[in-house]
Amino acid sequence: MVQLLQFLEISPLDILPQRPPFVMIDNLTHYDEETTSTRLTIREDNLFVSAGRLLASGLIENIAQTCAARLGYFNLVSGLPVKIGFIGAISNLHVHRTPQVGETLNTTIHLLEEVLGMTLVSAEVCVGDEILATAEMKIAIQ
Repeated sequence: MVQLLQFLEISPLDILPQRPPFVMIDNLTHYDEETTSTRLTIREDNLFVSAGRLLASGLIENIAQTCAARLGYFNLVSGLPVKIGFIGAISNLHVHRTPQVGETLNTTIHLLEEVLGMTLVSAEVCVGDEILATAEMKIAIQ
């Protein structure tokens, strides 16, 4: 529980290259060498909200920023600057439903492979126990 409180005290601005209004995580909730999790409550003023729902593109950006939070946290604790990454590919994307304003996303990525500046992860976006979306994503680090 102590580690969770430390994660919740970290500002997304300390671990992400993105800046408001384009920040798509509220908190880092878990980090280890293979798994990273974040939380995001969907707000009406979110850039990816339309008609009271987060668009699928917002789910994709949330996954990408969870990947960025993984690297950003590692860099933060290592005393390195935040690095910029780019989505290289998205595969096996399945969106079961898009979340409504007020719902809180819990996004978890699992490291599948990391080689030559490319990171491949599997991702799962949930609200409570309900899986909203899954995907695999490749991220290229600049």
